[in-house]
Amino acid sequence: MKQQEKTTLNELKKMIQILIEENEKLNVAVSELKEEQKKIQEEIKIQNIVLNSLPVRTEILN
Repeated sequence: MKQQEKTTLNELKKMIQILIEENEKLNVAVSELKEEQKKIQEEIKIQNIVLNSLPVRTEILN
């Protein structure tokens, strides 16, 4: 194998490694966003339950 080919191959390996590392970072970020989304969805559910119960409380008071 020529020196130029070896150099090109090494550069490609480095680029692929960088892409793999960046992909892993993105996967972590996506996982964190999914967890945050779950928390927000649960919070919205709770708030909706509270809001939906308000008319019932008002009717009881009247």
